Order: sequence, then structure tokens, then C-alpha cells
Amino acid sequence: MKLFIFCSVIMLGFFFGCKSNEENKETNAGGDERSIKTDDQSFLEVNKEEGINWSGEGDHKYDPSQTLYFSHAFIYTYTNAEESGEFWIYHNPENGQLLYMPEDPMVDFVVSDTLGNYYFFGDDGHGVKTVDSQFVDWVADSKLYDKNASYPISDKYVSIKPTGKKKSLDELSNMEGKPLVGKEYQWTFNQVSGNQSTYITEMIPINFYQVYGFNKLEGDIALPVRELDFAGIFGKNQIITYLESEDLKLELSFYQFNFSFVEAGDYEYSVQISNSSWKKERLPLLSEK
Repeated sequence: MKLFIFCSVIMLGFFFGCKSNEENKETNAGGDERSIKTDDQSFLEVNKEEGINWSGEGDHKYDPSQTLYFSHAFIYTYTNAEESGEFWIYHNPENGQLLYMPEDPMVDFVVSDTLGNYYFFGDDGHGVKTVDSQFVDWVADSKLYDKNASYPISDKYVSIKPTGKKKSLDELSNMEGKPLVGKEYQWTFNQVSGNQSTYITEMIPINFYQVYGFNKLEGDIALPVRELDFAGIFGKNQIITYLESEDLKLELSFYQFNFSFVEAGDYEYSVQISNSSWKKERLPLLSEK
């Protein structure tokens, strides 16, 4: 199953040099080839029809009625009792949408929006590219979120207090030229032993409940770190940059310009209009032609 993954950015070359443009294919555990798009110039070469409403700048132009574009990436590293690893979450700051690449044989990629919708792009088992969707109310339901509350919120089980300590991300990670800084909060559990430390930042404009909501999805798909779910504890704009407990260490290593395109228009999207009838519709994530 082909996956449309990321385009590495030249400006990060010295760090991500190992991800060279020669890496045009990967092989997953099942032996299938995974396509990696390293040059979006093909969009311009094969789509020169008149009337297309192109978006983007320079060589990064694309057709928003077929293609989704994500300009930045959250790059997390983690270590727990079982393994150490890394995962990427792509971000479009203009519309707030996020792109996830779960390691699942039936799912190519997942896109979430700020309304709580999660779209799963994959194969229906019969060779047809289709889109399924789920809704997570925590992401946008005002009844589940008190915008006037002072986050993070402590309760009878845990006390979360600021320590005054700060931790900056790598110098390449910044927001409008300013270093990204996380502030430490110490967790003290009142009914069980143990504690943990968490750093958060509010410098990136995003509804991060989309990330926390990913681990609330039905089925087997989840982030590599299932503990990354702080809906109702941290605010929607409070992003975890570092977490350390007895069983887990999680760190946001980078938030960088690192763009990715996915061809969402290649997949069929349908909505159920009756108990046994479905109707094909335009995918809400894509713009009209």
C-alpha cells in the first residue's frame, strides 16, 4: 500500500541529512513499497490545465481541490519500558488541520480538523481507496471545555503546580523568530505514589486537543504514546514539550517548517443517507474546484 509521506526540507538538511532525496522508497514489515514524495514539482508538470485554483508559492504550488498541504511538523521522541521511538505530526497553521501517519496496513494516513473530525484514508479491502471518518467531541464541544478555567486543572487525585522552571526547544524551533519555551508543571498524585514533570508551551496557535483526541478514537489506531491524552487537564492551546515519569519520557524535539503533501482527491468519500444507502460526496477537507 502506497503512502504519501513527507518532503524533507533543505533548511534542516544538516540535521535530517540522513533522509536524503535518494530515499524514494521504503519497505514496511510486510514487504510493500512505500512511496515518499521528495519533489512536488510533479504537481506543476502534470496539472497545467487552465482553471485550476492553485495555492502555495513558487515551486510549492498545488491544487487544493485534490491535494492537502501541511507546512510544519511536530517531531516527538519517546522512551518507555518497551521501546524508544519517534513520531511526526504534520500541521497546517492556516486551517489548523493535522496529518498523522499511523503504522497500520489498512490506513495510509489520517487527517483531523479543529471541529473534531478524523478522516481515515486507506483501502476498503477490495482495492478501492476510500475515506472513513470518526468524530471526537472533546476537540470542539464547548460543553466539555471551560474556556474561562485556569489550566492545567488539579483535582482530588492530582495536584499540578508550576515550578517556575523553563526549557527551550532546539534553536531551530521557533515561532516568528522567538525560541519556543516550555514551562514546567510538577504533578503530585494524592492517592497513589509517584510524581511526574511536564513542560508545556502556549506559543504555537493550535487546538492541540486534536492530538489528545487521537487516542480517544475507536479501534486499534493510536499514537505510539497512548499516555498523550490530557483533554480536560491542559488547555487546548497548551502543548506538551516534555514529559518525564517513572515509565515514560516524551519530548518535542522540533517544531519546524517541514512540508508534506497528500493526494486526498485519490480517495472516495461517502456519507450514509439511510441505514443501507451511501452517497458519494466531496471530501470536506478539499476545496471546491
